[in-house]
Amino acid sequence: MKGYEVERIIEENNLDAVTFFDSEATFTDIDFWSEDLDRSAFSSQDTLFIVPITNSCFVRHDHSCSILINEAQMPLLYRLLHNKLRKEQTAERAYTKLLRSVYSGESMQSVLNEYAAENGHFIVVLDVSGRILANSFPVIANTVWEEAVKNGFCDYNFMDHIRSRSRKKRQGSSELPSVYYCQNKALYYLSNRIHISDRHVGNVFMIRKTEDFTEQDYDIITTIARIFSDIIRKEQQSNDVNTYLYGGIMGDLLSGMPESQARSRLKTSGLSFPKSMRVVLLRSFQYYGDRYLKTTLLPKLQSYIPDFPYLVHREGLIIIADNDKIKDSPLKDNFDRFCTSQHLVAGVSDIFTDPVQFPEYFEQASGVVRLAQKLNRNTSVLMFRDYAFYILLDNIDNQHKLKAIAHPALTTLRNYDEEKKSSLFETLRAFISYGFSPTETADALFLHRNTFNYRKRKIEEICGISLEDNMTRFQLACSYRIFDYLDASFE
Repeated sequence: MKGYEVERIIEENNLDAVTFFDSEATFTDIDFWSEDLDRSAFSSQDTLFIVPITNSCFVRHDHSCSILINEAQMPLLYRLLHNKLRKEQTAERAYTKLLRSVYSGESMQSVLNEYAAENGHFIVVLDVSGRILANSFPVIANTVWEEAVKNGFCDYNFMDHIRSRSRKKRQGSSELPSVYYCQNKALYYLSNRIHISDRHVGNVFMIRKTEDFTEQDYDIITTIARIFSDIIRKEQQSNDVNTYLYGGIMGDLLSGMPESQARSRLKTSGLSFPKSMRVVLLRSFQYYGDRYLKTTLLPKLQSYIPDFPYLVHREGLIIIADNDKIKDSPLKDNFDRFCTSQHLVAGVSDIFTDPVQFPEYFEQASGVVRLAQKLNRNTSVLMFRDYAFYILLDNIDNQHKLKAIAHPALTTLRNYDEEKKSSLFETLRAFISYGFSPTETADALFLHRNTFNYRKRKIEEICGISLEDNMTRFQLACSYRIFDYLDASFE
């Protein structure tokens, strides 16, 4: 019991008392002061002494915690404080018992089922986005909960209703369980908020057909809220609770959450996303485990791309980056150097604006990472747009037919080079890479302009093509990518 709670009890009951303790002090026992009491007992900071204000023999000890009060009010104050302590100790025992059950291997599901069955309740735990974290069985039939448990979440309208009722009823006292009545279904709800660092992150509901919730129910629902506060705190990877909520929604989106549910939960949670986003998938060349991602990589990464939603996933570390920030050249260059120094490969999706599209763009980032490794690319930051054509090739069922799609000029040049020990195949590749510019190609290959023109005419002669034809240029550009892909695939 805290000192400020004692002060509140005195104030609420209009008691005439003077206090001598710090408001943040913690008390585990209460006692009456008497003249024959051993003065050494006053050295205990855990005991709160009640002293009659008229007792002239009392001299407050420098290290004691005490209340001077009208003697007639002493029994009432003692009873109020004793009841408060008893409730706290009962709640602490319930908390310890539930924790022991969880740590011994018993799931929260079975713990909730057991208590619900013994006391005639239905119990459900939600985060503030409406996602159901746990619930007891059986579910109450023909209620909003039956559909909610089936879908795994409660919709926005219900969550908004609970929040508005909670604000009206609690009037600032959000730590205490409150009872609501649902007239439509004739059900009573005992509700308690889940808090982390004074941030509301979820709710526990205990539901029954009658209002006769016991003191034990109040203790247990508070205990369940504390346990889930601990669970959520351990699951989140930073002190910002938003990261837990972002991660939950992003993870559920990847698991196939329906669009209607996603939009409802995004609206309920109040989370904001950048207007212009890219998915970035970071994967280490050597897998060090989730602990490395959470405790080592994340703190370093946050100095390069701050304030981003992220999710630790089996594929690696997924972040949703603000495109307006990462397109900034210094940040982009720093991020590239960071990935290189940390031996990371980063797949970067195209731009998107709707968070519900996150799974689609995650596939882009994931696909480009897998494909770049297949193609033996050693670049650290891989843009999906640069690999889109390869991904198209990778989705063709019969890979062996790809060579027939490529322009035959490439096979002709390869065969010619092998026979004549020349390099026309790479000369044409360079010509394509430098935008069909003879000057830039000659410079890049360290060739005289006349030498390059000779090679160009030789290529046209051997292959029977014109390198001035736009369609031929397009086909050749695509064909080199096909050859690169096949060379990597069938090495």
